[in-house]
Amino acid sequence: MCQAISITAASSELTERFELDNVLFHTSGRYEIQPTESISAIIHRKDERVLDEFRWGMVPYWAKDSVQMDSMKLFEKPIYERIANKQRCIIPCNGFYVSRTEGKEEKKFKITMRSGTFAVAGLYDVFRAASGEEMRTCTMLMTKANGLIAQYQPQMPAILEQEDISDWLTRGARTPFELKNMLRMMESVRMIAIPVTPSGEADVEFESPRTEYV
Repeated sequence: MCQAISITAASSELTERFELDNVLFHTSGRYEIQPTESISAIIHRKDERVLDEFRWGMVPYWAKDSVQMDSMKLFEKPIYERIANKQRCIIPCNGFYVSRTEGKEEKKFKITMRSGTFAVAGLYDVFRAASGEEMRTCTMLMTKANGLIAQYQPQMPAILEQEDISDWLTRGARTPFELKNMLRMMESVRMIAIPVTPSGEADVEFESPRTEYV
């Protein structure tokens, strides 16, 4: 399980990196974002690539809260297939957190990509709560862990290659083979595991979160 993620990139960097047309919400300089908190996710809406606010943990009308979903189970049920075909998103990250127990001590590590900010494949749902408020929620897709991540957990976030981002975001039916081919395991050599001290981030200078609404 992915315990938390970080997103330190400013909206200007994300706009360039992911060719965004519109930024409706983004908070940069955030470390250890936990499930159920608000995160920025990118969706394809009305022919635009939009960065908006979502609750991490998809709460569709048909299922329990889902923070993460095994990508290999996407086509086990018709309802999963419907969402996988029409409601795909990407979650921009600068890192995600894993841990393991060594003796009596828990060691935490931040996993980053050598290339910088990366895109995690996700699914989203939008529905009306009983109060009438529009709720936007998303889940992160997981795939088999590579050699580095397998030291901590059996699965890892499904990180998209740059050339697959457009195909993943574009709405429309895809075959199970097409989708699963985009959710390949990322190679260990492209990642770095950075120890995190008990006080939090030890590898970077702390930045206060900066929220941008449009």
